[in-house]
Amino acid sequence: MTGTVASSADAGASYEEALLEEATAIATPASAEPAWASPSVAWKTMILIALFTVFGQFDRAVFYLLVSPIKKDLLLSDTQMSVLMGAAYSSAYFICGLPIARWIDVGPRKFIAAGALAAWSLGTAFCAMSANFTQLYCARMVVGGGEAVKGPSAVSMISDLFPRDKAPRAFAVYNWAIQGGDALANIIGGGLILFFTAMGAITVPLLGTLHTWHLVFLTFGVPGVLFALVFATFAHEPARHGRKIKGSVPLREVVHFLFRSPSGKVLVPILLASAILQIEAVGIGSWRMPFYERTYGLTAGQVAPIVGIGNFILTPIGLIFGAWLNERMTKSGRYDANMRISLWSHMIGLPLGLAGPLMPSFELAIGCSFLGFLITIAAAPAQLAAMQVVTPNELRAQVNALYMVTVGVFGSGIGPSVIALMTDYLFKSEHDLRYAMVTAVAVAAPIALLLIWRTLKPYGELYRAQMAQE
Repeated sequence: MTGTVASSADAGASYEEALLEEATAIATPASAEPAWASPSVAWKTMILIALFTVFGQFDRAVFYLLVSPIKKDLLLSDTQMSVLMGAAYSSAYFICGLPIARWIDVGPRKFIAAGALAAWSLGTAFCAMSANFTQLYCARMVVGGGEAVKGPSAVSMISDLFPRDKAPRAFAVYNWAIQGGDALANIIGGGLILFFTAMGAITVPLLGTLHTWHLVFLTFGVPGVLFALVFATFAHEPARHGRKIKGSVPLREVVHFLFRSPSGKVLVPILLASAILQIEAVGIGSWRMPFYERTYGLTAGQVAPIVGIGNFILTPIGLIFGAWLNERMTKSGRYDANMRISLWSHMIGLPLGLAGPLMPSFELAIGCSFLGFLITIAAAPAQLAAMQVVTPNELRAQVNALYMVTVGVFGSGIGPSVIALMTDYLFKSEHDLRYAMVTAVAVAAPIALLLIWRTLKPYGELYRAQMAQE
């Protein structure tokens, strides 16, 4: 596959010819293309995928609300907490992500996803039973390993549920589930923190004395196991569209596709930019509650519902606007719309990311945070849709797994520790957390913007090539 594509490009062949060779050289001709699922079936399954995603965001986001009480009860440092937030989670993400994604590319996706949901939900419940750093590290690994399946399985199913012209709307719903899950985790988590704090510690047979953070983990973890059964029973397994082979593509072909095909000129910068942006976003997001506490004297129970309600309201506004702008620009002939929207969004959001942590009051700080969130969330469906456009069906789960692993390992894994290390060793005061956050934005964002800018021309040409073939 890849040798043919590379030689064609060297000979001056058009992107259209290179893309056609790339799509056909990996296998023998396919059988008749299967029909798409009916809109009612597709959207019913989309709702289940959205709920599946919400449960994943619950179990991921709730840990960030409980940093201070866990740190206090287990006598941990900022750096140790950053390891639990990042490395413990992302190491399992790295181990499980690509192997399971290869299975997703050929196996029963709805059952794989349901099993992963049950696993990460149990991992969240195990967090409640942890009495020291090592036990909590292991529980976080279970959560990370399960959630490594979430993105690749969801994206693969969505891509086969909806034709390309309907994909941006479906991915807008998917991104709403991601952000809505985070928002609901803040709303529900903040309420539970206040409720369980007022109730006080309780003693449970076998489990011993449970404090607020133990009870919050249990409340979030157990329902996910039950929903896994619902998902496995009622989700529709869509037919795979545009496949050229029945089996799994060899891993070396995935690597060649990324680094020697025209699509790689889009996908590799996206992977790198996403990882860098995640170092910034997850690093800041994981320390946001301690930041409000240390800088403005507010607790997670007070702030989390405000953050959750604000993001819950702003998410659909940003996503709907982003999807509308995408469709409008594409219809007008701007075939690079997906990546151009991503570039504009992050460029406009950069000054707000720098200003927010330096604000003199909580109201101004959270105002900058909300406005920046509204602007950047508009780009989320565009970037995911762009990845599917330039990736063949046979490789989608694996490429998306690489995306999630890159984001998870180099973004989520490093981000919390980057902030903590700057706080502990550069600024040497936990009260200077705001300066560590600003430094992360100032370094990471410009590099990511340059990488996204590099995708504009190759993505537009690849999109135009696909339009010409239809």
